[in-house]
This record gives sequence, structure tokens and C-alpha cells, in this order.
Amino acid sequence: MAVPQETLIRVRFAETDAMRFVYYANHFVYYEVARTEWLAANGLPYHQLEEEGCGIPVLQAHCDYRKPARYGDELWIRSVPSDVDGLRLRFDYETRRGGPEGLLLAVGWTVHVCMDRAGRPRRPPEKLMELLEAV
Repeated sequence: MAVPQETLIRVRFAETDAMRFVYYANHFVYYEVARTEWLAANGLPYHQLEEEGCGIPVLQAHCDYRKPARYGDELWIRSVPSDVDGLRLRFDYETRRGGPEGLLLAVGWTVHVCMDRAGRPRRPPEKLMELLEAV
């Protein structure tokens, strides 16, 4: 099984709504940060995927909000790939306040497809497949 990556994000004022809660859509921005950090921590920065002519755009995204995140909170986003099916891959996420074992605020997932520069589906590069074989 792939090893989860922990990514720390401090909530900025611009990421909140009028109640100073994190605007719901920003969780997906945090997921993108966490996903690219997972790739980099595992030796495959996203720019290397792009250099190999591969992108992994989002096909589906989901988030269950349990508790609000607020301006100034330290959020720990745990990301891990959880499923690989041919051209598609899925990442799962947890958002916690105050540390990796802190209060659970949200859980979510994203599904991606590997595409070439022309936007056509393609097989993942060998290095990415090696990382995902542990899933």
C-alpha cells in the first residue's frame, strides 16, 4: 500500500468566506497541493510528468465536510493514492486541524486520468506506475 503524505497548510484570510470559514471549494485547492506534494515526496514532481508529456487532470472530485476550518488554522492534509484502473487513478484525502492526528474536518477524493499534451488518454509513465503499484 502507498504511504500517505502529510501536507501542512495555514488558512489565509483570502481563503475564507464572510464567516471566516474556509470557502468550501478551497478544499479542492488544498487537495491539489497535497497531491502534488505526494508526487514530489515520492520522487516524481509534477513538472517531470509534464516533461514526459503526461498530465493528470481531475475527472471527479468529492468532499464530505465534517467541521469548518477557520482563518488561521493549521490544516494537515493527508493524501494517498487508493486505486489505479488502467488510465485512471484515485487519491483519497483527510483534512485535520492541529496535526496529523487532530480533529477531522473533511474527507474527500479525486479521480484523474492520464492524458498526453493533445488531451488524449494515455498510459501513465513508467515511474508513476511504479509508485502506484503499491496501491
